[in-house]
Amino acid sequence: MTVGASKTGAAGAGAAGLVLMFEHGRRPDRAAIVEALECFPRASISFDPANADTSHHVAAELSQASRDTDWLELLLDGLTFDLRGLAPGPAMVAPEVAYRFSCDVDCLADAEAVSLRPGPHIAAGAHSLPVVRTLLALGGELAARLPDVRVVCWPPARTAIAPKFFTGTVEAWIAGGAFPALGMLGVYAGPGGHLRTEGLGFFIGCELALAPSLSQDRAAATRLVVRIVQELVGYELPVEPLRFVIEGGAELEMVPDLAAGVIRIDPV
Repeated sequence: MTVGASKTGAAGAGAAGLVLMFEHGRRPDRAAIVEALECFPRASISFDPANADTSHHVAAELSQASRDTDWLELLLDGLTFDLRGLAPGPAMVAPEVAYRFSCDVDCLADAEAVSLRPGPHIAAGAHSLPVVRTLLALGGELAARLPDVRVVCWPPARTAIAPKFFTGTVEAWIAGGAFPALGMLGVYAGPGGHLRTEGLGFFIGCELALAPSLSQDRAAATRLVVRIVQELVGYELPVEPLRFVIEGGAELEMVPDLAAGVIRIDPV
């Protein structure tokens, strides 16, 4: 499947973090992570539970047997992230996927999961753009440098993304380009013909809903969603209706309903 998405299942929200899906039996171990980071000197292993007391760090639900075999704490730009599910320990639980970007529909068959999430010290800020940007930058480097990565998943939007597509859009964003909406968001046809986003709420607290008359051409509507998202992520949300003009001269109105967690886009 090329850029654009397919959707299955019901809407849902996932945990803050990335999931890298690997060929069955080919998850990396700590030695593979060390080798991958040698080519990315900005990042480092800041905590190795195999060589230190984990009581101050590891979540209580992790078993003692897995505490020193399946995870590392990684440091990038002053922020720490937990990489869990490393071999030879058990794999992480695979996330639910509803949308796929530039990857085959069977890309998750028999794959095994490794997760990358904000560490305990920054978990409260997991929705902030500085944390998200650093998380995606680190995840992009790992996806590019570790062999056998089948797909990158973003659970907050239930998306699965081809590694090259993921790293390319993230690198462009980090370099000052557009927010990687294709991959960080899902888009689906909601009740009444509205085209709606899934996962935008993770970033701004609201989802987007295009009026049915704007949603008939799915490709054009998706492009419009991506354009509007660029104006919302990282900026203060409007509290009153706001009119704007799109390419071709059509005038639209952005109608926020923050209490309902939706921003409607209607024709004027």
